[in-house]
Amino acid sequence: MTADSPPLLDVLDHLCHQVDGDPEVEEEFYGATTPDEMVALAVAIGILIDADDFCALLRSGSTEKWFVRGEDSTNPIIHLQRVFRICSCS
Repeated sequence: MTADSPPLLDVLDHLCHQVDGDPEVEEEFYGATTPDEMVALAVAIGILIDADDFCALLRSGSTEKWFVRGEDSTNPIIHLQRVFRICSCS
């Protein structure tokens, strides 16, 4: 699967929307500090994704719309980048 595959892009958006819409998911999401914890959370809410797919999506540049919201501590993409240790700088 390539990083610009539409199903994967939908997966990342779906996860971010789940975080925004469900306080329990949000608490677990921001509590996750390792890739394994994040993958387990995604799978538990029905999103089948692995760590490599997360990394590919976060590096793809397709997440710009999430960068304009909130502060770093409430931005799901910033948190995912920290968990997967992906620098957001160019």
